[in-house]
Amino acid sequence: MEPQALTPLEQCSPDLYQVLRSVSECECDFARRLTMGGLLRLVQEASTRHCTLLNITGEDYRRTGTAFLLAKLCARIYTDIPAEAQVRLETRPTLPIRAVYHRYTTLTFPGADSPAAAVDARWVLVDIESRRILRRPPEGLHLPFTNPSVPEFPILIPKPQGEPEATGRETAGYSRCDQNRHLNNTRYADIICDHLPLEQLRMGPLRELTICYHRELPMGHAMEILRQETEPGLFYLAGREGEQTCFEAAAVF
Repeated sequence: MEPQALTPLEQCSPDLYQVLRSVSECECDFARRLTMGGLLRLVQEASTRHCTLLNITGEDYRRTGTAFLLAKLCARIYTDIPAEAQVRLETRPTLPIRAVYHRYTTLTFPGADSPAAAVDARWVLVDIESRRILRRPPEGLHLPFTNPSVPEFPILIPKPQGEPEATGRETAGYSRCDQNRHLNNTRYADIICDHLPLEQLRMGPLRELTICYHRELPMGHAMEILRQETEPGLFYLAGREGEQTCFEAAAVF
């Protein structure tokens, strides 16, 4: 396959991908602020584009019977990112650290010294038949990342006291699923925000979201959403399909 060409707004190396983007109003909330789900979709798009430019494609994964699964992440929004704002995305992947591939991504306003948002994502490479985590890529899958480390956030989920409140059910419908026919990683953030108290969201935006992905939710399946405010402005959430926990999360205002 011929290598992809860079656009004038992109820079790419194995250790760093940069791109200038405009924030779509479709990814913003009632106050025209970028949502957590919108942030994660920008990050996922930049990460995928980085791999494509490095000639790591879906065909490589299909040929080697492998896939990257998102194990956990922590996303922070430090300042409101308005609709139509220009932001510079920078994403940095690492070599596997105990079988985990870290990827750290920032969104920064042009000319600013510090990021407006950042995401620490932890990925694992798995054999899709055995579901076994691979400590190194198989022959035929070249991953040219060389960063030994990137900045990290604590991945902390508060433990609920007793049984959390059930707030409804969510289905992995057609429009929410990816090519693997599972609920897309970024849609968990949308679901979590939809199950937070509206009065809390009206008072101010979500500033930090931590998600641990325990079990994929296949297309057409549904999970029950549970919620508990463990301390003021800090919410524990989880999704369960029967006795199986699909995800756990911490949402901080």
